[in-house]
Order: sequence, then structure tokens, then C-alpha cells
Amino acid sequence: MNNIKVVAVASSEETRVSLYQQLQSLDFVEFNGVYIELSDAVRECQAVGPDIIIVDTTGRELDAGLFIQAIGMNPENPCVIFAMHQEMDINIFKEAIRQGAKEFIQYPEDKAGLEMALKKHMAFMSRVATTTQGKSQQAQTTEGKKAPGKIITCFASKGGVGCSTIAVNLAHELHAIKNHSVVFMDLDQVFCNTAIMLNHKPSYSIGDIADNNPKDIDEALLNKIIIKHDSGLHVVVGSKSVLDDNEMISAELLELMMDYLTARYDYVVVDLPTHVLDPYHQYMVERADEILLVSCPDIPSLYRTRQYLDLAQKYLDMRKIKMVLNRYNMKAAYRMSNQDVEGEFRYDIFARIPNDWDLNVEANSFGSALSKVSPKSDTVKALQKMVIQLMGEAEATVETKPQTSGSGLLGKLFTPKNAGSP
Repeated sequence: MNNIKVVAVASSEETRVSLYQQLQSLDFVEFNGVYIELSDAVRECQAVGPDIIIVDTTGRELDAGLFIQAIGMNPENPCVIFAMHQEMDINIFKEAIRQGAKEFIQYPEDKAGLEMALKKHMAFMSRVATTTQGKSQQAQTTEGKKAPGKIITCFASKGGVGCSTIAVNLAHELHAIKNHSVVFMDLDQVFCNTAIMLNHKPSYSIGDIADNNPKDIDEALLNKIIIKHDSGLHVVVGSKSVLDDNEMISAELLELMMDYLTARYDYVVVDLPTHVLDPYHQYMVERADEILLVSCPDIPSLYRTRQYLDLAQKYLDMRKIKMVLNRYNMKAAYRMSNQDVEGEFRYDIFARIPNDWDLNVEANSFGSALSKVSPKSDTVKALQKMVIQLMGEAEATVETKPQTSGSGLLGKLFTPKNAGSP
């Protein structure tokens, strides 16, 4: 990948000189100077089309915040925003993130942090370019061959919303409805729930081969870690136990595995943990054909989901993200109905899964799929309907909620950058 283009704006001459010297020392950064006036930075952004805009908000939090927000609200600006401030104040940090900044650096105290963030973004963009190129080449060379399997990644930006339950039962129903070949991957390398949900004890995990960091993956190696479950599912786990001390799964290792698995299975269903900054999270959401973003109708879950969606707009094709509202009929907020909450949220909901606590407890206790315990329950019917929609055999009946004024309890929390769906 070519050097990353940076536009930087400082709040003082001292910071401008320091920032200029640091950026000039980085051989992977391309920039034409560091500005103090925001209007100068705007003109430079229009001329250059930068990958990253660095904004020092020290002493002018309001003007710089409006500048960050204006960039983030403009869909024609795909650049990433780094916010800086001389103080590591939690309120300033939160406000910068809400306005659209991806990184927050205490500057000049943490110069190493700025360099690390720049390198990380460059590596991320390089992986995006490599993945896109690889998919294009693969499409040209596999014409006439079996189409690669579809990758469905399930993710929640907040723990405890039932994402793992949705993921493992989605995989089960994909296999059960039309006997598709399905492999389920639990990529949590610490708290891997699949062993409980499917009542099995894995002997090997991805973490075991991550130690060796192989350059290639063959059938013998994969067969060691692929579990053949009684339900017909094949299962791969990130770890065997919370006590495992394995190397972190790299994006490179995942790419080898996904190439192998998509060539042999109709569907690869991935349960992704909530660590959004890990390289393997970024790789999996880029590689996925569909992303099921699971939330609950409570305020903390929807707020965290909104934050993730705002961030995802900078990197992902938003058409592949599908919102799944789990436990949709539980009490969501004080004096607010679920319809009120969804209206404030202002994102279309792809599927709504009813809340059935007793069914979930019973299924997990026996290590069984929900449909094996109660095949006619509303929860199972909703899951099966979602599966059929994902397979493209029925139109997704997405129900658009009415727009509200944004006043009231959630008005400040859920005011979107763009009205309606992204």
C-alpha cells in the first residue's frame, strides 16, 4: 500500500512544530504541513482527500468538535479522524468519540501513541486492499467451480445480549432446514461458550495452531480441530479453556482457515467476541458476506450498537450489516415501549427474536439447540424465518420504524449522524 495521506491541525504554534517534526520523521506518512486555522485544514482536505485527519482540540473544544462532527457527517469524506488534547480528560475523550473521532491521543505527552495509531491504521488499510484484491483474483480463477461458502459473522458490541445463542442456533438451523454443510466457529479465545451450548469438550482449538503460526493449512491439520457434533454441525473453537495460554489468533492465520473452510462448506457461521479493536475482528467483518449485529432493546445495548454502526460506516459496506434485535419483547426502558426505543434508534431491524428465558436455560442446560427443545416456540420460528431470509429464499420483511423528534429520555443518546438507515 502507498503512504497514508494525513492532514493535521494544531491549536498552538508549539504543538504545530512538535507535530510537524514527528510526522516528518515517519516515512510512511505523506503530508504538506500542519495547520493552525481550521479553515486552512478544510481547504487542504478538499485538495488532498486525506486518509486521516488529526485534530488538536486543546483550548478550542467547541470549534474543533464541530469541525470533527462536520467531517463525520459528510458521507463523501471516508477519512478517519484522530482527536488530540493535552489532557486525558474522560469527558473530552467521550465527546470526541461521540463526534466521530476513531482515536484519542494525549499530545504531546503520548507521541508514541500517535505513531502507533497511524501504523495500525496503515496496516488495517493494507489488509483491506489485500482482501479486496484477493477476492477479485479468486472470482476470476474460480469461474465454473463450486462457489465458495458464505461467511455469516455474528457480533454484539455489548456482552450479555445473547449473541452466542443466536449464532449457534443460526448455524444449527442452516444445517437442519436444507441439510447445508455448516461449520460453526467460536472465536472467543478466553470465554468460549460453545462447549456448554453444544455439550462437548474440544481436544484442540485454533489457539493450538496459532502457537506454531503455520504458513499453510492442510486437511490433516484442520481435521484435528474440527469437531463433528451429533447435530451434524462441524465446530471449531478459539480456545479449550479459560486457562489456555495461546498466542492471539492473527488475521493471517484466519485468512488461511477461511480459504480452506469456504472451499469445503456451504456456510461458515462465526461467533465473534466484542473486542472490536483486535486485528482478527477487523479481518472477519471485512471478509464476512453478512454481519448479524445483535442487540437488545435496553438503552445500554442500543447505545453501544449505535456507536459501532457509526464507526463501521467508515470501513464497511453497510449493506451487509443486518440488525438483529434479541429479546425484543422484554421491558426496555422506564416508561418507554419497545417501539419508542426502536424509533429513537432509527436503524432498520432485520429480525426480531422473542425473549424466552426458560427455553434458553433448558436448551443450554442440555447442550442442545433451541429447536430440539421446543420446535414450535415463537423464538424458534423467528430464528427459522431469519435463516430463510439469509438464504435468499424469501424477501426480508424489514419493518421501518417511524421517525421521532429525538426528544425525551433518549434524545441526546441516539441523535444520528444521518437520519434513517445508513
